[in-house]
Amino acid sequence: MIRIIPVVAVLLLLVACDHKPGPVAKAQKDPKIAAIDERISKTTPEGKEIIEKVKAMKPEVNEQASTKTVGEMVDEYAKNKGAYNITSIGWEASQKKLLPGSKSPRWKVAFSYQDWQKQLLVAEWEYDPDTKKVYPFEKDNAPQFYEGAEPQGKKGKK
Repeated sequence: MIRIIPVVAVLLLLVACDHKPGPVAKAQKDPKIAAIDERISKTTPEGKEIIEKVKAMKPEVNEQASTKTVGEMVDEYAKNKGAYNITSIGWEASQKKLLPGSKSPRWKVAFSYQDWQKQLLVAEWEYDPDTKKVYPFEKDNAPQFYEGAEPQGKKGKK
């Protein structure tokens, strides 16, 4: 009996000290991604319609239409680039000021994403409802979502 008392005491101490850890705090969201999510959440229903319209359009560069739509090119970069795939964060749209001589205000449509190096990037296009055309708005990221026609080979002399 004297031998059992220390064993029981040790077991009681082990049980009393065996507590589960408290809830794990949620990982803090990157403040830059949180800011992007905030802008995306402010997109109006009309803006969401414009986003869908732009994703279905072929952007123009120097009056040459892309061979693929904006949405097709985003999908291409998100799914078919292997290790260089991008990660989509989301789309936002906002109406711009009415330009003199325009009937309707233009729209800025932005696609936020992370590249394969986890850098946050934004591609921006401008949609003109008067001409029903979409153009890359910034020079670094949006032009990457454009695919031009393959150049025709030069024909030799006969």
